[in-house]
Amino acid sequence: MASKRFTILIIPDKSSGLRRFVVARRTLWMGGLFMIALVASSILLLLDRSNLEQNLNRLPVLKRRADAQNRLLRRIRNRLGEVDQRLLQLRRLEDQLRIMASVKPNEKSRDLGVGGVSKGDLLDQVAGLSASESRLAGRLGRQFQDVEQRAAEQESAFEELIKAFREKRVLLAHTPSILPVRGWLTSAFGHRRSAFTGRREFHAGIDIVARRGSPVSAPADGVVIMASRESGYGNTIEIRHLQGITTRYAHNQKMLVRVGQRVRRGQVIARVGSSGRSTGPHLHYEVRLNGLAVNPRIYIVDTLIAKR
Repeated sequence: MASKRFTILIIPDKSSGLRRFVVARRTLWMGGLFMIALVASSILLLLDRSNLEQNLNRLPVLKRRADAQNRLLRRIRNRLGEVDQRLLQLRRLEDQLRIMASVKPNEKSRDLGVGGVSKGDLLDQVAGLSASESRLAGRLGRQFQDVEQRAAEQESAFEELIKAFREKRVLLAHTPSILPVRGWLTSAFGHRRSAFTGRREFHAGIDIVARRGSPVSAPADGVVIMASRESGYGNTIEIRHLQGITTRYAHNQKMLVRVGQRVRRGQVIARVGSSGRSTGPHLHYEVRLNGLAVNPRIYIVDTLIAKR
């Protein structure tokens, strides 16, 4: 059966004859479908353009939000770094306190179990982060978990030390633990080059520069066993504490205690001067254990506290 055909007549304005076209029905359907597809494509393109314009309008808002999220994550990371440094300071303070209290170092395993909802879980649930931000959030979450665990361990360690302090009050009162004078450390414990001979020599204490006449305080309870002028040391005071510990204070301008006198921690025992072999006002401070000079900074705990 032959397919149906349609005849299209075109009538011009001027009578120059009619024009006739014969179009098959199938061709007409295909043309109609093409027109429908063209219109539909145009509508879709218009919708896509509208959505694109809307997204472009939202782009500055999204960028500001992303920048704010990045700043927030950076601030959290910086604060975590500060907390980490504080925990390190507390760990060093704990080590010094253990030396003072004669408590063994903390050997507990750091691989303790943790439960509950951690900060890492909370950060993982933050929506709208890019891939790099999600990785940063993951790292922050792990840092949070580490800080939480270390803080819990530090709390347990200090509870142990507090118990030891309570049991050893008398011993701790006789253990030097504070700076005898406030000033600037100019010469550390150990070998150094002499300011007088230029030769290498062993320095048995630390030198703390302070204003002439500044108060020198006893760093612990004890008994004065020397208060006299010594060669090189000038006006010198020596205090005996418990467990074979003695402390020495040299180059004083004035001595305010006498031999046999009992002193308390924080009591003023002398005034800073420059007596003996000295280049200027300062205190030479020594700590000796059973007659052997040791680094006084091992016993000084208030240097950490003063930095807070």
